Amino acid sequence: MNAVLQAGVVTAPLQVLIDRFASLAVRESSLILGADEEFRKLRRTLERIRAMVARIEENRSLSSNSVTSEAWKLWLEDVEALSYSADDLLEDISLHFSNLNPSTDLNQVRNTLLSSFKWNVPHEISRIRQELKEIASEMDALYKTEFTNLGCNMNLKCGPSYHGYSCVRSSLVHEGSVVGRDGDKNEIIRRMFDQSLSRENVFVLPIVGMAGIGKTTIAQLVYNDDQLACEFDLKMWVSVSIDFDIIRITKSIIESASGKRCKLSDLDPVQIKLQDLIRGKRFLLVLDDYWSEEYRDWDILFSPFRVGANGSKILLTTRSMIVSQIVGTVPSYSLEGLSDENSWEVLKQRATSNRNLTWELEQIGRKIARKCRGLPLAVKTLGSMLCFKDDPTEWISILNSELWDLHRDDNDIFPALALSYYHLPSHLKKCFAYCSMFPKDYDFEINELVSLWIAEGFVRLTGNTRVEELGNNYFKNLLWRSFFQSSGLNVYGQNRYKMHDLIHSMAQLISARTCLHLDDNQPNEDHTFFKNTRHISLNCPSQQSRVLKGCLWYKNLRTLKVMSEFVGNIEIPYDLFLMLKFLRVLDLSRIGLVELPESVEHLKHLRYLNLSGNDFNKLPESLTNLFGLQTLKLEQCPRLLDLPSNMKEMVSLQHLHTDIKLLNGMPPEFGRLVNLQSLSAFIVGRAKGYGIGELKNMKFLRGCLCIKNLENVRNVNEAKEARLDMKPFLDRLELEWDGFGARDHHEQVISGLLPHENLKELSMTNYSGVSLPGWFSSPLCKLSSINLQSCKDHHILTSLGKLQHLKSLTIEDMCDWAHVDQNFSGFPSLESLTIRNIPDLISWGIYHGSRFPCLRTLDIDDCPKLTNFPSLVDTICLHCLKINLCPRIRSLPHDGLPRSLQAVIISDCDIISERCRVEEGADWHKIRSIPKIEIDYVEITLDMRRL
Repeated sequence: MNAVLQAGVVTAPLQVLIDRFASLAVRESSLILGADEEFRKLRRTLERIRAMVARIEENRSLSSNSVTSEAWKLWLEDVEALSYSADDLLEDISLHFSNLNPSTDLNQVRNTLLSSFKWNVPHEISRIRQELKEIASEMDALYKTEFTNLGCNMNLKCGPSYHGYSCVRSSLVHEGSVVGRDGDKNEIIRRMFDQSLSRENVFVLPIVGMAGIGKTTIAQLVYNDDQLACEFDLKMWVSVSIDFDIIRITKSIIESASGKRCKLSDLDPVQIKLQDLIRGKRFLLVLDDYWSEEYRDWDILFSPFRVGANGSKILLTTRSMIVSQIVGTVPSYSLEGLSDENSWEVLKQRATSNRNLTWELEQIGRKIARKCRGLPLAVKTLGSMLCFKDDPTEWISILNSELWDLHRDDNDIFPALALSYYHLPSHLKKCFAYCSMFPKDYDFEINELVSLWIAEGFVRLTGNTRVEELGNNYFKNLLWRSFFQSSGLNVYGQNRYKMHDLIHSMAQLISARTCLHLDDNQPNEDHTFFKNTRHISLNCPSQQSRVLKGCLWYKNLRTLKVMSEFVGNIEIPYDLFLMLKFLRVLDLSRIGLVELPESVEHLKHLRYLNLSGNDFNKLPESLTNLFGLQTLKLEQCPRLLDLPSNMKEMVSLQHLHTDIKLLNGMPPEFGRLVNLQSLSAFIVGRAKGYGIGELKNMKFLRGCLCIKNLENVRNVNEAKEARLDMKPFLDRLELEWDGFGARDHHEQVISGLLPHENLKELSMTNYSGVSLPGWFSSPLCKLSSINLQSCKDHHILTSLGKLQHLKSLTIEDMCDWAHVDQNFSGFPSLESLTIRNIPDLISWGIYHGSRFPCLRTLDIDDCPKLTNFPSLVDTICLHCLKINLCPRIRSLPHDGLPRSLQAVIISDCDIISERCRVEEGADWHKIRSIPKIEIDYVEITLDMRRL
């Protein structure tokens, strides 16, 4: 593996480790006799190593010799392994200190610590330091030797060496050889001349995509399009590249515009010269391969172009969405890969050399083209390798090979993609390499991946920003730099992402087997070869998994993710958790697990445990001994009815993801988990230690919280004990009663559940009160969404119309509501109103004057007795009207519908469906001009209206 790539993965964790040693409290280190001085020495050695590794990463021309490159590689692997050992040692010390009472006598603390550790701490620190010191000396010696041979100054960064790969491209292109890009070219040209997109004097359109996707080719096609020749007074092409030098770039633009060499050397005369050249002219400029993500760089570079004539255009190609947001005056154009058929056409161009292919070679070639996953650079590279090869076995060899391993000297793929990696900030390099643990074509979800990064310690707090927020920013940065691609939505409507196969292969190369994906069908390999492996995902297609048992070899493992499509019980060996004592992440989700071994309690370092989608009906009580666990996921476990009774001891728990509504109740004294941030629901009990007061000190709760069984809250004072007003991070609150109880009791309880003013959404189920508490009408109330389900008295609706911020209102299963009268009015900000399953609703009062000035969506669903609609003509913002299962409604409003309507959807409403028949129905004239009309699940198209 390239040592420079590996250095990038090692640098960031070393810095994190140094920071951990620096933050180690003086009292803690001094309590371990003899450790204080050893800690300081180890920290100095780590800093020396980190500086050396950073120099390796910066001086990319190092290690061109295969022998010395292998030496760098082995040293870096050893450094990474030893840094893991040092980090594990620190973690052990932290865990022991966290379990000690601060008021305990000093000597007693020392004795407890000495008896707790299985080894001599100072001796272990000294051992790690000595090994690192030896490596540092060897690295330093070779580093100086290499620099002497290279003739480089020790303090001078050598430029990147890409073995013949050049990022610099001219504007010239052979259009006949470009396949499958006509649509992209035409769309970019259309956007360039769409005056509605930008009112700026100079239009800047970024073309964004991963390395090798064809951004430069598209820019060349547009630049050389004959239709554009008469549109511009001046055309210029400049390759920016990764080394951002404003003077060099500006001089190149001048030379492209004038055809003459620019001999100026200072910024001011250079920019003035450029201004003189383009002043008052309509120009087209292509800035190819732009990298800088600094606003200041763009501001300075762009400043001369403001004198250009209106209609001037700048096309800019980049791998980074961050760049596109800095420079673009219009939304960027994201370039996608080629289709399989177009990929085959490109491959055939390169591979055939004017010869005919046999049927066998064509079938192999098509598979090779698919292997490239639409990346033109990969297709061209492999096509060139196939040229003049007529033996099918040679084609099959390339088909079965990893692209990274194919003739590195002739392979442009590696340096092109590696350039993106080199340009990553150091804290993202480890996060990226970690993703190689997952199989190819894996669907990543942001929340899952960020939780794993946090558990592994890759995301470090800065300032007051939440660690989850930082982790999300890490992912967005990788996404914006084209390391991930969108792959659709999951079942919850959340975005999913994939890595291109080549990006994934690069991550595998960089991780140097510290991250692995293993499969049962893989051949047996020497486990000692993977001694530095720390993160593993396993594919276990059978109950008796060979690779799962093989994990016993990886005693220093930090991540274990088990994946299986097998429906049944994957057996977890009891001794697995005895051996893997350094695990930080354990994912056993959706593997048909019916029992978790009690030995799980030995995973003292565990921070993340995912047991979702399994069939166990109880968890081992020993689980509560995992005092460092931060995330516990138990979603979609329908047989799990109770949580461990001693869960109150899991004081580090921050995220509990479980279908709590299915549980019999909460464990006792659940309120001691004061660090909880994610808690889907709390089930109120009556006994001491089970009441609503357990929520009192959970001030970090955020997102959505459902409080169930509110009938068990005795009075208003008990309700106040929940202290919802002290939970500023809650966005949504769900309040549920069992459907019974006195009105005044319900009213007392809800008045005591005063939420924080930041609350945005409220849902109430089975509320029996006639009125709502005073906090609803408070000026501080910012509720924007209310859902009322199975509430017993419609009079509570009267006060809702006064809510100034309410934008969405849903009313479901309200049995006593027979007439919508003038009391249901106000709603100054309401945009969406849904009335669903109101069995006794008969009429909606008809009168003029808008009660819903901002209403955009009105949805009336399953009101079987409703006979009429109110006037809607004054509802001037209404865009969508939906009517479903209302068979007695006699007609649409007599005075017509508002002109703002864009969609009318009617289903299972026999009378009005008949009245809205095309051209013949009595109400057809009321809807005929509306753009979208759907009657009984059939859309009425424009052609159908013309018949």
